Amino acid sequence: MNDQAQKLRELAKNRQYIGTAADMARNAGISKCRSIAVTSGKGGVGKTNIALFLAVTIAAARKRVLLMDADLGLANVHILLGIAPEHNISHFIEGECGLEEVICKGPGGIDILPGASGLEKLANLDSGRLELLQREFSKLERNYDFLLIDTGAGIGASVTQFASRADTALLVMTPEPTSLADAYAMVKILYEKGSQRIAVIVNMVSSEKEGVETFDRLNALVVKFLKRPVELVGTLNINRDVPKYVRRQQVLILDRGQEQTASRIKAIARKLSGLTFAGKQGFFSRFWGSR
Repeated sequence: MNDQAQKLRELAKNRQYIGTAADMARNAGISKCRSIAVTSGKGGVGKTNIALFLAVTIAAARKRVLLMDADLGLANVHILLGIAPEHNISHFIEGECGLEEVICKGPGGIDILPGASGLEKLANLDSGRLELLQREFSKLERNYDFLLIDTGAGIGASVTQFASRADTALLVMTPEPTSLADAYAMVKILYEKGSQRIAVIVNMVSSEKEGVETFDRLNALVVKFLKRPVELVGTLNINRDVPKYVRRQQVLILDRGQEQTASRIKAIARKLSGLTFAGKQGFFSRFWGSR
């Protein structure tokens, strides 16, 4: 009788252990979703358009894509698309709606998480609310194959927090000397914050040669002073039609007359989406885990 009771206690103990392990795995935010933070050392380099182009392109490969607008000062993805969302992230943070109510449909089958200046409140949340937000965001992430994060420009704390916690920090720069200096400053901070992969797009180039030479200047500085390289994933030529499509609130690469830009974006998306991170933590678990 005592032996039977002992066996029951051991069985119960083992079941409790298995349940706890499963809970720990869920709480750890294990995710197959790949996160790409599109960022830049300065504004005006085409960062938001590139984030949008990549999201639409990856979604065309039958992937579930969420584009998160994480620009605290100038959330504008929905404006570029002519979308007037009923809710944004600040409404969710305030508890006025569920996270699923914030998401709206975008072009090409992507989902969009509209941003707002209310994201700044993340820095001042109590631990209970923070835990709830982390749990909800992590659950949301499990619904997607790719999370693209359009960060703000510059090297502010919120920008580098988002960029450094993504699987890939995708740095957008141009051939301008000021962009080179700002790009180097961004790389330095991201490596200091633990970024594992920094990819670079050189935008608004007159030729591929100019783009490669611009990247080489950046990479030479990075290797010399930071002892780690960055990766070139593509260059994008100057496209004079971009302002026209912005005014029309249309996605340029969805126009059949823009095959050249669309082809380059596809090549970049192929390099980024080919990355694998099996058994990794999700972006949001890393984001809050560093606090």
